Amino acid sequence: MSGVTKDTIQKILLIALSAMTVSMVLISIFNYKDNRQKNDYLEHEKVLVEEELTVIIKSYSHIANHHTINADEINSEKEKAVQLLDNLKRTVLDYESIIEYRRKMLELRKNNHRLQETFHKGMTTGGINTTY
Repeated sequence: MSGVTKDTIQKILLIALSAMTVSMVLISIFNYKDNRQKNDYLEHEKVLVEEELTVIIKSYSHIANHHTINADEINSEKEKAVQLLDNLKRTVLDYESIIEYRRKMLELRKNNHRLQETFHKGMTTGGINTTY
């Protein structure tokens, strides 16, 4: 092989290696940004679920303070909400787990609303806060 041919091959390999290096850097940057967006989204969702669970727990406390009938059911539901909130605070979330937490939270919200409706119908005066 002549010197020109070796030199040409080396330049081509250097250009290819440089292009691959630039591509890897760009891919890494895009992956970093994508992961950061996903983590921000999951953290935002976690905060929203925590806030909602806190409202549900306060609602159960309000119901328990004003009604002694079915106190065991109220306390049981409140304990479920407290445990779910504690678990959520300790968990590093992914998409599947946030969906599962939201599903459990919706179930608690439905039970909370059902209990509020039950006790609200039984009240002759006053009211219970049913807004979330």
